[in-house]
Amino acid sequence: MGYVASRKFCCCLPVRFGVFCMALLGLGVGGALAGLGWYEIHQYAIGKVAFDKREIVALYFVSIAFSIMALISLIGLIGSTFKVRTLVTTYAYSVTVNTIVIIAVGIFFVWTLFHRDSSEIADTCDGDLSGEVAKAAHWFCQKGYDVVRVLLTIAFVIIWIFQLVGIFIVFDYVGQLHEEREMDEEEEDKRRARQPAAPVVIDVVEPQMRTTYEASGWTSAKSPYAFSIPENAHGSRYGDNRV
Repeated sequence: MGYVASRKFCCCLPVRFGVFCMALLGLGVGGALAGLGWYEIHQYAIGKVAFDKREIVALYFVSIAFSIMALISLIGLIGSTFKVRTLVTTYAYSVTVNTIVIIAVGIFFVWTLFHRDSSEIADTCDGDLSGEVAKAAHWFCQKGYDVVRVLLTIAFVIIWIFQLVGIFIVFDYVGQLHEEREMDEEEEDKRRARQPAAPVVIDVVEPQMRTTYEASGWTSAKSPYAFSIPENAHGSRYGDNRV
């Protein structure tokens, strides 16, 4: 197996370690945010929280996007742990598409948060209160909602930056895996070239030994009978000696 130098990010950290950390954090953060989103949807369904139509639609999109992020991160975690090139490549392209979706969904969600009057949320806090207590509760709810909107916006921006930086790390690791595969193929070709060629076996049929009865064998074996020759025949000799 050929050696390929490990690519680095942040000056000294291997990209494989970066993919592992990104997948692990994506699995944890994506799973947590997806769980929180589905919990809020359940609370809305049973009437314990109030959302307008745009907010609940955005919440559905956010929950689905982060659920997919958790599943994709699981693929990346397995691929980076066991160095499976196919899974890492799948994770790289999937997380790219998922990041685009999360950015679009996050922008829509933040837009819905800042286009709703915070006083409407505050009115739900002091519904059963009156007097100064109601005013204090209204103020705290209104300011709390404003703080939550800002914190959610900051959280989305951090997630976007994390995802965008992670995409470059993942594709860098994919490039390293491709180099390792090409190196292995070159080593395999060299190994095959060093192997001696298999000897070529040619079947040579040796001529059989000729017997004395063949035409080119012992000629006397097929020579004519001596007394059948005319000059040696009895009749001819008798005729020649007659007086």
